Amino acid sequence: MPHEIEDQIDQARREWAAVHPGLDTAPMDVAGRLRMVAAALARVTEPVVRAEGLTRPEFDVLSAVRRGGRAPLTPTGIASATLSSGAATTKRLDHLTKVGYLQRTPDDRDRRVSRLSLTEAGTAVVDRLLPQILAAEQGFAAALDDGRRGDLADTLRILLRTNP
Repeated sequence: MPHEIEDQIDQARREWAAVHPGLDTAPMDVAGRLRMVAAALARVTEPVVRAEGLTRPEFDVLSAVRRGGRAPLTPTGIASATLSSGAATTKRLDHLTKVGYLQRTPDDRDRRVSRLSLTEAGTAVVDRLLPQILAAEQGFAAALDDGRRGDLADTLRILLRTNP
């Protein structure tokens, strides 16, 4: 069925159909567009965090600690909260500690475990950047009315729940 709005995914599917006529490229309708949306969203939010010398994954680490409130998270908890590997998390934690946004405190019961908390500078950068990021994300989705945004959020929630 032809769509009112054609995009790069429609074009890619037509091109693949010419190269591999028997190949079902329907998964590109969702997966391809999700990748393109993620890249487009990064293009509008990355400049906000880059202006502070951070990457988006580093900001996500700081945000996870900030949301954690009074219960300091562990590096393992951060990796889980940000869906990152242990190695990537360690690299981010090292950098954020070095620039003075994060501090590590050994756990009272198990000295091999560290508890993470934000410094004053870390709290300030999260609190300063979050409204800017939310404004960029709001602008990104401005073409969707409230109903479509809600439907999309519900659909994405289903995908994430069934593909953790």
